[in-house]
Amino acid sequence: MPELPDVEVYRRRLERDGLHRRIKAVEVGDTRLLANVSATALRDVLIGHAFEETRRHGKHLLVRLDDGRWLTLHFGITGDLQPFAPSREQAPAYTQLRLDFARGAFAYVSRRKLGRIGLVEDAEAFLRAEALGPDALEVNEETFLERLSGRRGAVKAALMDQSVLAGIGNVYADEILFQAHLHPKTKLAALDRPGRRALYHAMRKVLTTAVKAEAGAERLLDRLPNDFLLPRREAGQDCPRCGDALKALQVGGRRSTFCPRCQPPPDADA
Repeated sequence: MPELPDVEVYRRRLERDGLHRRIKAVEVGDTRLLANVSATALRDVLIGHAFEETRRHGKHLLVRLDDGRWLTLHFGITGDLQPFAPSREQAPAYTQLRLDFARGAFAYVSRRKLGRIGLVEDAEAFLRAEALGPDALEVNEETFLERLSGRRGAVKAALMDQSVLAGIGNVYADEILFQAHLHPKTKLAALDRPGRRALYHAMRKVLTTAVKAEAGAERLLDRLPNDFLLPRREAGQDCPRCGDALKALQVGGRRSTFCPRCQPPPDADA
């Protein structure tokens, strides 16, 4: 599933190649991805207008039109946002929203059709309605510590709870725990303040490194540092830190990959 680093890569693509260009054509694929707007209404709003600003919050990408309204994009499990040149190439497979400019185009791609495309008047009201916590890339240390204060349960579950912090999913939660040397079953109650501060800095390291590497695209995973888990996140592969075989287990119904030597269980029963 596209997570914060992936969506930040998409935002930067659109910022670079899609702003201040008049939209001349809009094609909608599966209308079931549309949220509170019809295909006809979406085309009527977009055509003839231009994007003026991009914004990302967690896994959501918002794009402001020159009339003040916002296009909202959520990418579900298999979503992507790809620029392409219609004069030289076909739109990517599984394109569900195609935006053509005088020069160039963008395709919102969703193979499994689990994303969302919407149009809203107020970006802040939209984010409040989504009940999102602060963006995980923008949150400062004190706010991070406050968001975890008083919470129970596993550290991984807290990292993935979008109402606590917006943007982290299963894949990057595993990477953050690996960089912090924490087992997937570690409880928040087991972390003192220094431990939670170390978790914050591991989160910052992982997210900023992944964005810089443009790791949102699987074909670019080899740009990540050699000590990252993500490019070899399969049970049985070698740990990039110690060389032992990685293992996997279920935590809260989600698959977690970890190194049993670098991330020892919190107690004998874990």
